[in-house]
Amino acid sequence: MVEEKLFVNYRGKKLSAAHRTCRGASKALVITAHGGPGGDKRGPLGLFGVLAEKLEAELGLSSLRFDFMGYGDSDGTPLDMTLRSRAEELGCVVKWAQAQGYEKLALIAESLGASVALKAERPEIDVLVFLWPAVVLSDTDLKSYFAPERQTELAERGYLLEGNIPICAEFVRECRETDLVPALDRIRVPTLIVHGDADLCVPVAQAKMAHERIKAPKNLIIVPGGGHSLGRPAERAVVLRATLAWLKTRLL
Repeated sequence: MVEEKLFVNYRGKKLSAAHRTCRGASKALVITAHGGPGGDKRGPLGLFGVLAEKLEAELGLSSLRFDFMGYGDSDGTPLDMTLRSRAEELGCVVKWAQAQGYEKLALIAESLGASVALKAERPEIDVLVFLWPAVVLSDTDLKSYFAPERQTELAERGYLLEGNIPICAEFVRECRETDLVPALDRIRVPTLIVHGDADLCVPVAQAKMAHERIKAPKNLIIVPGGGHSLGRPAERAVVLRATLAWLKTRLL
């Protein structure tokens, strides 16, 4: 196993990444995309690091974890985050992977990372895994941005504060206006969706709707009692087992 720290270029700025390869690995790469606001290449509760280890040990697959702009070790600030810019950043990562000679690509995207994947619609991706995907952003916990007092804050300050994370006005507009549902109809690659039915951030109905609209081979796993990120040990075991099984049959 070799894990290399590297940077992917995005408009002259650096996206921090961790590229894990193993001897005799296939020409396939698994890319992970974290959610937000907040988040980084480790994934929620370290999920992506654990996945990288299991992908190598159990499937002989290489992986790439990266930080979107303004988070983790990447350049920029959180105010750089928009759905459009994150879609472009993902595109740069995909192009980097192709330049390394990878012939098949899988994308594991969680929460807002799935929104980014739908916005980007990268045809180079051969397999998708959506974990608790945010499809209708205006019907997630981000809808709090639209409350009158938050809109007043936005008008006065020029941005919102989510805890200590600044959120730019453009991202707030995107959350209200962006329609990602048609992108589901255009998915033509095998897609796994995992979601908890007690998710208070992204309603499980969004996962069910996504599963209904996708025309490609698909599977929906709903975890009873599971919240956002499915972080309890038994829930995390379901996520890992389902993801590895999907990639084994669809990517290798």
